[in-house]
Amino acid sequence: MEAARFLAVAVIGLIIDLAVAWSAARFLGMPLWLAAALGFIVAAALNYVLHELWTFRDGAKKLSAGRGARYAVALAATLGVRVATVAILTAIFGSLHALPVLVAGAGVSFCVNYLLSKYFVFRPKESLE
Repeated sequence: MEAARFLAVAVIGLIIDLAVAWSAARFLGMPLWLAAALGFIVAAALNYVLHELWTFRDGAKKLSAGRGARYAVALAATLGVRVATVAILTAIFGSLHALPVLVAGAGVSFCVNYLLSKYFVFRPKESLE
């Protein structure tokens, strides 16, 4: 059930992420890598709250400063992977294929984010000792 909840939150986040990134590139003229970072940050903030209160719920439904800090570390790593992926793919395919490049970057960072969320950010309390 947890993986299904993670997927549902990820899909919502992905839609917001790509909409913000595409709009920023298209309407504000941002470079794709910067637009991808902006979309990522906006969606990540929403995803944290949803993961904290719903996806990885373990007891009380409240935000945690400790998990929030670990999430920020995980996001920095995930964002680095996302931006690098988008930059590499843009160099290979050019910016004419913006949406597929953004989707590929999101796919790679989804895998990294799930693993970091599951085993670092929202790990069970007994593994924190």
